[in-house]
Amino acid sequence: MKRHTILVFAAIAAMLIVSASPALAQASPDEAAAAAGDRGYYIEAGVGADEARISDAVARAGNEGYRFFVILLDDDPPGGAVTFAAAVMDRIGEGTVLVLSASQEGMDSTDFSQSELDGALDAGFEASAGGGDAAYVDAVVATLTGAAPPVTPSTPATSSGGGSKTGLFILLGFVALLVLLVWWAIRRQRTSSLQSEQKMVEEARKEIKSQLDAMANTILDISDQVSVSDSKEDNQYLEQAGATYGTALEEFEHATDLDALEDMSDRLDEARWQLDAAAALAVGREVPPKPVKEVRHQCFFDPNHPEATEVAEITTSAGTQKVQVCKADADKLRAGQQPTPRMIRVGGRSVPAPMAPRSHGGGGMDWLSVFSVVLGGMAQQRSYDWSRSRRSSGGLFGSGGGWSGSSGTSTSSPRPTRTSSAPRARAGRSRRRRR
Repeated sequence: MKRHTILVFAAIAAMLIVSASPALAQASPDEAAAAAGDRGYYIEAGVGADEARISDAVARAGNEGYRFFVILLDDDPPGGAVTFAAAVMDRIGEGTVLVLSASQEGMDSTDFSQSELDGALDAGFEASAGGGDAAYVDAVVATLTGAAPPVTPSTPATSSGGGSKTGLFILLGFVALLVLLVWWAIRRQRTSSLQSEQKMVEEARKEIKSQLDAMANTILDISDQVSVSDSKEDNQYLEQAGATYGTALEEFEHATDLDALEDMSDRLDEARWQLDAAAALAVGREVPPKPVKEVRHQCFFDPNHPEATEVAEITTSAGTQKVQVCKADADKLRAGQQPTPRMIRVGGRSVPAPMAPRSHGGGGMDWLSVFSVVLGGMAQQRSYDWSRSRRSSGGLFGSGGGWSGSSGTSTSSPRPTRTSSAPRARAGRSRRRRR
């Protein structure tokens, strides 16, 4: 009966762990590099490795004069273990990084050659058959540095009549610990998600408030133009814009989620068109076409720029799309200059306004990266590369990033300068290993 009870507890714990696994997000290279930089290794939750042995192996490598870092992941990372090791190395700078995941292994090093890394991986794979990840790391360190783990003398096993009861209590305690760990992980993930969402809402509210303030100034400027105009129609558009702005300002006080802020952003876009219509009539121009709901009437480079009345065409690998450009930025493009996009904070990182979510007052083009823009009357198209930097990280887009533009052809962001001039070697493969 006792054995059946143990099996039931073990089965329940296993089911809970499996069901909770989607909630455990895999670590990013930044998280792994930060932890490894502090203590020489990073072991993801769920990996049952001997932490003390891993730490000792890293210390032995250090005693031999080598910077050695170990990353143990529960699942295979996107792009593979070799790519993950290279990303961690980019952040650490120099040394040797070993990444072991569910079925892959990868290394990146400034200290050892390709053949040395391949030999170390072979030795680690053979050792892991009987000792798991800890034995793998011991073998790799010994192969590369010559620092073998100390030999622990074995002691003869002794039998005891109370052994079965002791084993029962240990197993029950282990199952209880697993259940507690699963509960803690689920709660931590839920708390983290709520905090991330709240941070996004705060960023979006700050940007929308900034755009509301900018629109208030634009209304005052256009009011001066309309006051000296003989047209009555321009005053009607101005009144409509004022009413739309007032409604948006009132809604802002009660907008506490991203959906509500996106609706507010759409309302501001409607007010922008009404203001541009009033400004056009005040100087005798035609009213710009009213955009459909799916298309934004705002300057592609900066939503706060007034008079977004010129049409440009952006071309990407996925096709072409028409966007609005303000007169000031259109003049810059024709003169061969590059308009500077408004930068909006999203997930702790500044991104160009076209790539920011609509809830943040942006264009919602989060897929936009490398593109070219052509405008009527421009001598040649201008190409841009708004792809993220190799060192960017965290949240929806990460922190930091590189935004660049060029004339004629696109250029990608340069690779960051490494702190070490030593050549890098990389090695890795996919194998079915025993953890």
